[in-house]
Amino acid sequence: METKEVLFFYLVEARVHRLYRKRRNKLKSFFHCLFLCLMAFILVSCAEENEMVLTRVDVQHIAKDHFLEDEEMILDIVTLDSISSILGEVEWKPKEDFEAAGEESLIATLFYTQDKEMQDELHLYRIWYNSDDSLSIISNNNEESYGILEEEYADKLKELLESPVGF
Repeated sequence: METKEVLFFYLVEARVHRLYRKRRNKLKSFFHCLFLCLMAFILVSCAEENEMVLTRVDVQHIAKDHFLEDEEMILDIVTLDSISSILGEVEWKPKEDFEAAGEESLIATLFYTQDKEMQDELHLYRIWYNSDDSLSIISNNNEESYGILEEEYADKLKELLESPVGF
């Protein structure tokens, strides 16, 4: 009888141990899955937001008689990328510091897109060509206001805006 009891307890203990191992493996799998989901959530939430991309520039030159000339469109990707890079070099200041150095030369409307589902964000730039070969720019974007583009970048921007490609 004693051997039967020992055998019975041994079988019960083996069964309990097997059930414990199964539950432990399921719990382990659950925590692994939970950890992976948490890491995916962190990666997605920390990912950089979609950047604003310049997709189009409309340029209107201002004639000597203060009338706007025909609007020209710039759609060439390389030209747009160059314009965007050059505008990154502008030294932005508060608008109160602005003093017009002559006549306004052109108006450029920049179309920025963040997502294909969203509308374009428009930035209007009023540009003056200064006598020292720099550019003065007034922007309707609150973050930019008034800026000056030094001669080395101003020449390249003038060239890009004066002879648009891709309209």
